[in-house]
Amino acid sequence: MNGAIVSLAELVWDARCPACGDRSVGLCEACHALLPRAPTVAAAVAWAGPYDGVLRSVVIAAKERQSLPMVRVLARLLAGAVGALVVTADLGGRVTLVPAPTARARVIRRGIDLPEALARGAAGPLRRAGLSVGVERRLRLVGSPADQVGLSAAERRRNVQGTFAWRGPPIDGTVIVVDDVMTTGATMTEALRACATAGTQVAGGVVVARTPGPGQVATNLSA
Repeated sequence: MNGAIVSLAELVWDARCPACGDRSVGLCEACHALLPRAPTVAAAVAWAGPYDGVLRSVVIAAKERQSLPMVRVLARLLAGAVGALVVTADLGGRVTLVPAPTARARVIRRGIDLPEALARGAAGPLRRAGLSVGVERRLRLVGSPADQVGLSAAERRRNVQGTFAWRGPPIDGTVIVVDDVMTTGATMTEALRACATAGTQVAGGVVVARTPGPGQVATNLSA
């Protein structure tokens, strides 16, 4: 970006890097260099990196501050994780990204449906890489799960159990569920269950970040 434009933005908005706090329009170069470079795939789930450090700061900025530049950063990371899952699972044909549903009240409060924004943002780079990919909102909330913060792994599983449902007919090709952060895997497991019980072919799930020491996600997607 032109240096004069950066200086003007700093003067008008006091723009700062969401990770280190230094003056910057968006993520500064030093912090950008600390983002994860290689996604991980395990138990039918892929993630870009651990939920800590710079990546955690970027996720928070995207969630709580409606930072569209940070959403774009996360979408690129998500695209890499989707690509890793596609290669690992040896997927062929069309892939559809299905965002995990977000409570309407949370979307209104935050001003963004982050899983959907990430899925749509990742679709472009994936298409340019040659993958046939679409995005469809097929999962809906049929219950009112409580906020997951502070809940144990068992409490999280009980909290989301039976709260997601598939809408519409099955999708041709393969489905990958998209979410932002995975902690114990309860939300992702419930989303995968809802997709599988609708008769849809499910490859697994993809998230931007996974918290350190999470629980295991169920791999029996037909259960």
